[in-house]
Amino acid sequence: MNNIVKTAINKRKITLFLAVMVAIVGIYSYYYIPKQENPDATGPVAMITTVYPGAAPKEVEKLITNKIEDIVTEIDGFEKVQSQSKNSVSVVIVTLENKADIDKSWNQLRQNLDDIKNDLPDGCMDSEINTNLIDTAGMIISLSGDGYSYEQLAYYAEEIKKELTKIDGVSRIEVDGKLKKEVKVNVKMDKLNQYDLSLEDVVNLIKMQNIDIPSGSINFESGKINVNTPGRFTSLKDIENIVITASEETGALVRLKDVANINFEYEDGSYKFKHNGKNTILLTGYFDTGKNVILIGEDVRVKLEDLKTQIPDDVSTDEVLYQPTDVKNSVNNFTKSLLQGIIFVIMVIFFGVGFRNALVVSTAIPLTMLITFISMYVLGIEIQFVSIMALIISLGILVDNSIVVSQAIQNHIDAGLSNTESAFEGVKETARPVFTSTITTIVAFATLLMVPGSAGEFLSSVPIVVIISLIASYAVAMIVIPAIACIFFKESKHKNKEKKQERTRKFFNKLLEFGLKRKIVTLLIALSIFGVALSLISKIRLQFFPYADKNIIYIDVNSEVVGNLDKTEKLTDEIYNILKNQKEVTSYTTAIGISLPKFYLTVLPSAPSNDFAQIMIKLDLNAGNRFKSNEEFAAYLQEELDTKIVGGKTKVNLLEYAAPIGAPVTVRVNGNDLNQIKEVSNEIVNKLNEIPGTLNVRDDDEGNTYEYELNIDSEIASSMGITKYDIVKQMNTALKGSNSSVYRKNGSEFDIIVKSDIESLNQLENLAVKSSITGNKTLLKEIAEIELESKVNTIKHFNKDITITVYSNVKPGYSSVAIQDELKNEKLKDINLNGVEIVFEGEKDQINDLFGVMGIAALFALFAIYIILLIEFNSFVQPLLILFTVPLSFIGCILGLLIFRNPLSATSAMGVVSLIGIVVNNAILLIDVINHSRAQGKSLNEACIEAVDRRFRPILLSTITTVMGLIPLVLSRNPLFVPMSVALMSGLLVSTILTMVIIPVFYNLVEEKLSKVEKNKSKEIV
Repeated sequence: MNNIVKTAINKRKITLFLAVMVAIVGIYSYYYIPKQENPDATGPVAMITTVYPGAAPKEVEKLITNKIEDIVTEIDGFEKVQSQSKNSVSVVIVTLENKADIDKSWNQLRQNLDDIKNDLPDGCMDSEINTNLIDTAGMIISLSGDGYSYEQLAYYAEEIKKELTKIDGVSRIEVDGKLKKEVKVNVKMDKLNQYDLSLEDVVNLIKMQNIDIPSGSINFESGKINVNTPGRFTSLKDIENIVITASEETGALVRLKDVANINFEYEDGSYKFKHNGKNTILLTGYFDTGKNVILIGEDVRVKLEDLKTQIPDDVSTDEVLYQPTDVKNSVNNFTKSLLQGIIFVIMVIFFGVGFRNALVVSTAIPLTMLITFISMYVLGIEIQFVSIMALIISLGILVDNSIVVSQAIQNHIDAGLSNTESAFEGVKETARPVFTSTITTIVAFATLLMVPGSAGEFLSSVPIVVIISLIASYAVAMIVIPAIACIFFKESKHKNKEKKQERTRKFFNKLLEFGLKRKIVTLLIALSIFGVALSLISKIRLQFFPYADKNIIYIDVNSEVVGNLDKTEKLTDEIYNILKNQKEVTSYTTAIGISLPKFYLTVLPSAPSNDFAQIMIKLDLNAGNRFKSNEEFAAYLQEELDTKIVGGKTKVNLLEYAAPIGAPVTVRVNGNDLNQIKEVSNEIVNKLNEIPGTLNVRDDDEGNTYEYELNIDSEIASSMGITKYDIVKQMNTALKGSNSSVYRKNGSEFDIIVKSDIESLNQLENLAVKSSITGNKTLLKEIAEIELESKVNTIKHFNKDITITVYSNVKPGYSSVAIQDELKNEKLKDINLNGVEIVFEGEKDQINDLFGVMGIAALFALFAIYIILLIEFNSFVQPLLILFTVPLSFIGCILGLLIFRNPLSATSAMGVVSLIGIVVNNAILLIDVINHSRAQGKSLNEACIEAVDRRFRPILLSTITTVMGLIPLVLSRNPLFVPMSVALMSGLLVSTILTMVIIPVFYNLVEEKLSKVEKNKSKEIV
């Protein structure tokens, strides 16, 4: 290292040239680093959908869901599995661990599903696997217009899609909301029953009349001539005129149009989208990973403006979601905070060390930042709001090394050495303590990488970026700063500097003199303050993660009328009437029958269902001036919906960072008996409603629904030659429809669906079922009884157990932890659990898990730092003295969070742990000087006083620069970063103040005791 420093100082022109080159590369790297809004932190998720037409939920659970759950738990990296068994469909959602080999796991999943394909029941369709659930849309553009059909809007959307997919960086564009048309053959059963035909016969006749089989060719001497026999339908009239039979009495031909209505209609079960209440088609775009979405977004917007001129003026294109704009605003806001922090830090440096020296020290800030950008570009770390927060956190820390080195160089210049000699001696003097303090800080931040799960993944760029910047700052302080100091530093005027800091020095000198005279009392006072601070922890509000600071909320809607898309749509219309009266609502986009395209990282799609809808709402809270936060508005809107909406359940959701928990209070009820589980979950809902502060208490049980149960008399059916297959197949065709063939027109294909006109129980009973054995027809009521029964609508599993989950939101100002404690410790005492299991999974449990990991990380950091200090000082005792600064910092953290009313959250806990590596630096610098002074023969008291005097300015400057660098984060009011900033600032300030007194006093006391012990040992030996 000495040789490198000598070379850098002696050849300082080359050093400065290389520094400029590095800066240029850093600027280039910043421009091309991938930029996005949020870090990718959601665990890999796959949805397996298996359709089993006509099967009841219990059948679906037993025959499909249970088998799929068994095989998904065997894949590598498996974390959890959730499932829903609904009428005719099984939906299984598999979540992997964040560190799983995704490709390997999904390949295993596909292989396992192939292995059990033969074990699934006949009639069950192949399972569909969607492994792109974490892909978040980069943009969602709506196309809507009065008087335009879905087909017309879809046509314009397809034209736009063709052009946008050509843009570099756009991975794919999807057109969502296209309603597929089909040819509906609605058979009139009263007419069909007059003939010896069944619905299956109609299906087969259509198939036979719509074929395209090569007829062959005729050989001539001149060659072959193909013979073509057109067999495809060319118009609906071809379908209408299909001959299905002939009258036995008259011989007249009976055509399909005589027993059925044939029309173009939208397919059953279609989902639809609306924007601001109007029918709409959505263009959903996805961007390539690892690229700058801001640059891609600029290209897309230019192209979109050009394409708008090619569609009618009355077709509006609105940006439902446009991530490039959000990313640009986010990056600009945090870059602004970063620049503010840089200005604040430079102001402190100028005030502390003077204009000339400040210019030199300040160069460390942009140069270190630019080196960090180069590293981020090479390592593939995106610029997003968490990584920028890490840059701001490191801002004040990274100049510490340069301040200490420059101060040492200035001291040697003032002592009469040349600039070159001073630069080398200054680096030589500070290299070890600066290296040690850098390593201890790196170790503290590195332990934050131990945080598991989505929370750790979400915040992982904080320790990584801070560590990179610390390494860069050390290199700059050791190599670049000495080279620049050689050129610009001059002998300082001591008198002026002493006057500026005389009052502060005197204050600390008096405190230190008091402490050295009354060592035990001083330490007892420090311990008492620490004890009081610990007793105040219970007063701090606990929080896992705050809600995302974004102008979007969304509503999940579940209609009470199962499987009816029209009823669900009417329910959303009622919600629109409420939203229209809210000044804060700027727009709303709805998906009916399906969830919206994934518009935020932590929002997972719901299973398609005709009784489900999702509404995304964009807000401007300033428009109404009624609410201070999205949380307040969401609570108000939930109460409005609860009182005014009937016929369904609504749930207002806020966007969540990192690991979504669904609701602050979450109770999962598991067991084997669904009825017992329902009883207990209902009791929990009632108990939660009694607790003040709860909001929108609900469970995810979808209740029961009525269905007709067909009880077949097997003996009578067999005597008539009718099999169960005849009954089930013909009923399925009559009620759900059967795809008989395909009608092609203008390059498009339309399914031909044969279905009956049955709309009542009486018509169903009079369905004539044809025997596949005898060909005779028998009315359904003659071979079976139809009874109305109540059936379970949905059976849900969590990790293979039957489950119902109870949720409760929390009103602003109330604590989810207090609500859960009251529920668990008081309310549940009166509930008979009937053998079911209750599992709490709300905010409190997430906090406990996280803080447990944070505690382990803190202990590991302390142990690692102790080892480093043991090597540095070659002493068992002195590292313990240095680590005494840690509890001193905890005092400041607790008081800061309490005074500024910030929660003890995931990020503030990270701030406390990372502070361990920062606060020990001051003690390292002090004890290093004390040891050096004692080696020169000075007394304990003199060495302690001299250490504080010599290190006063660098320690004070380092603390103030770190604090000032964090001020922009506090001013941003971002709920994610303010608690962390407050914890760091207050902990560092209090620790610095106390360290300047407590550490020398503690050192003095311990060394006196050790000296006495050594003297006694010497006497005993003599």
